[in-house]
Parts: sequence; structure tokens; C-alpha cells
Amino acid sequence: MSKASVTFEDAGDEVGVSVDFGPDGGQETSGAHQMAILAVHGLQREHLTNYHRTATWLKACGKEPNPEDLVVQIGCHIEELCEFLGALRTDKEGYAKLLERTRVDLEWFASKLKRRELTVYIPTHLRTDALDALCDAEVTGNGVAYMAGFDKPGADLAVLASNDAKLVDGKPMILEGGKIGKPEGWKAPDLRSFV
Repeated sequence: MSKASVTFEDAGDEVGVSVDFGPDGGQETSGAHQMAILAVHGLQREHLTNYHRTATWLKACGKEPNPEDLVVQIGCHIEELCEFLGALRTDKEGYAKLLERTRVDLEWFASKLKRRELTVYIPTHLRTDALDALCDAEVTGNGVAYMAGFDKPGADLAVLASNDAKLVDGKPMILEGGKIGKPEGWKAPDLRSFV
């Protein structure tokens, strides 16, 4: 007998999905069998939060909660803020220069963190404040996307799928220095349809 099944949590409830090919089983290598497995696992991915999909991806890349990997991830987070700052414009020349200087300085800082040339940490007494800021940043970022008329849920799925595509057989390509590489044929997500 051949089955494809998965169990996942959805809004606090455990949900099970399975496809049974019946008593004769069906060929495990058949296209239908493979499509069923992909569909079941696709359902699982779609019902995971962005946090859980990101954590799962980082684990697949060998990243675990530790001070060294935290520093790199903080650098990545700041780098994305810089990308957003680079997309902003103002009609006041002085403020435009301030925005650009801030972006350049933060990019430099983020690159130092990502290359592990600099260390930062979250002191124990500030961990709650740090978590609050991360949650608020996600909420305010979603608010910006809403106010700009972006299809953020669709874009989120495209970005997460693009990250998943960096894994080959569930494993990352690790470049010299520990950076996660992009396999041949990988393409960045095209988000034009979500703006």
C-alpha cells in the first residue's frame, strides 16, 4: 500500500492530510504518487507561518540559535532595512542626503556583521524589548505594504519559495565563508505582479 501523508498545526489545531492509493498501492515512482506527495507537502508549507518556514529553512542550512549565527542574521536583517531605505525618496534635498548617509552607514555595519568582523548581542535584560521591536517591525512593515497597496501575502509566498529553491535535495550550497549559495538556474523572485 502506498500513501502520502503529513500532519501539521493550523491555528493551534493538529491537521492531518493523506492520500491513499488503495490496496494495490500504486507505483511509488509513478507521476501520480509524486504529485500527491508534492501536493501534501505544499499544503504543509502553505499553512506554516513565515516565521516557521524561515526557521525550517535556516535549520536546513545548518543554522541554529547561537551567538555567531545570530550576528550574521542581524546583519541580514539590517541589510534588508537598507534595501527598503534605498527605495525611498524625499523632495527635500537635505533629508535625501541624510537618508542616503544613514543607508550607507547601516549597509557598512551590516556587511561587517555578515562577515563576522564585528559582534553584537542582545543582553538578557533587553531580550523582551528586542522581541517587541521585531514583532512591531513585522506589523509596521505589513502596514506599509497595505498602505502602498502591495500584495504582501503573495509576495511573501514568492520570496519563501525562492529561498526553498536555494536548497538542492533539501541541502544548501555553502560558499566559502559560510554564505548560502544559489544553485545553477536559481532566479530571484519577480515581485512585479505584487505591487
